[in-house]
Amino acid sequence: MDNKSLEMLEFPKIKEMLAGFTSFSASRDLALNLQPQADFEEVRLLLRQSAEARHLLSQQPEFSIGEISDIRQAVKMAARGKILEPETLLQIQHTLAAVRQLRRNLGQQREQFPQLWGIARGIVELHQVEKSIASCLAPTGELMDSASPQLAW
Repeated sequence: MDNKSLEMLEFPKIKEMLAGFTSFSASRDLALNLQPQADFEEVRLLLRQSAEARHLLSQQPEFSIGEISDIRQAVKMAARGKILEPETLLQIQHTLAAVRQLRRNLGQQREQFPQLWGIARGIVELHQVEKSIASCLAPTGELMDSASPQLAW
């Protein structure tokens, strides 16, 4: 569909409204970057996923993705070999733990919510990264003596 048609249908306003319901910057970006789908099967899959998510939230209103941060920029910096601040490393650790817990929660309910499990199944758990950060930084963000043999002296 061309941009003029989308404007006439006020699709950008709809995306803004949808983004207004998000509480996470990555979710907001996804909402704002949505495009109409022409593939019937893709639309059916997305509708089933949405229906399951609504059903999950109606059954478990407290269900949440947990205490996560938008770590995309930090990951990009780390991939380029940049040094990350302790606070950023703790955000990464907390986000990885929350995503792991989300995957586990959906895994326990996979029969009731197969579409959501289909998404969560692809989450890669990074236990070693979580453990490495935890072994180097105190929950306050201070570097622990156990972070390296040199610091232990």
